[in-house]
Amino acid sequence: MSDQIQSHYADGILTVSFNRPEKKNALTSDMYAQLADIFDHRATQEDVNVVVLTGGKDFSAGNDLEDFLARPPATGNGTTAPVWEFMRALSTCPVPVIAAVDGYAVGIGTTLLLHCEFVYSTPSTVFMLPFINLAAVPEFGSSLLLPMRAGYVKAAEMLLLGDRFDSATALQYNLINQICSSDNLMPCAMATAAKLAGKSRDALVQSKALMRRDIEPLAERISIESEEFAKRVASPEAKAAISTILKR
Repeated sequence: MSDQIQSHYADGILTVSFNRPEKKNALTSDMYAQLADIFDHRATQEDVNVVVLTGGKDFSAGNDLEDFLARPPATGNGTTAPVWEFMRALSTCPVPVIAAVDGYAVGIGTTLLLHCEFVYSTPSTVFMLPFINLAAVPEFGSSLLLPMRAGYVKAAEMLLLGDRFDSATALQYNLINQICSSDNLMPCAMATAAKLAGKSRDALVQSKALMRRDIEPLAERISIESEEFAKRVASPEAKAAISTILKR
């Protein structure tokens, strides 16, 4: 396996790193395949509470265009291309995903952030959704998720103009949680990861699943939440947590 995608596990935290700095972490089909495998088979294991995605100096310059032209996701079989397999695996990851973003976050380097629960970036981060400039269309659910996050007119700015924007704009448009200094980016992300690692995994998984459900009538959502809530409160984990609070 190539070392262009690296992973490290410790104390409930799975850290996944893009490691192609000479190409600003432009992603190839082989890298997508490795990422899909990690999210399908490692991030889903019971000892993982949270995944941290990072790229070092540059998060990702998006698709490696030469590789993409040589091996494009074709109509008819595109849903099984490595890039789509990664998209599916990330978007269905059962545990929270944190992204620590610096430098370039272009194309999928931005759209994948819409599938993360926490996103931290630096003042020097450059975001860009250049699909329109490539005579292409939005990907990875961004045509749905961006209007939901930022509102239609702001999403139109990002997707129909394809211009660069900075972390201050990303924060204003609800694409990131916080702007951190470059030196504090990973400590900030890992501090949140440590908090999540200390939570009940089952509760995290069920809470994320509830938040990711399609919109339904309020009464139906309350009923679904109530059923899950009753199951969790009856669990040994919840009983132990409540007992601990009562003893304080």
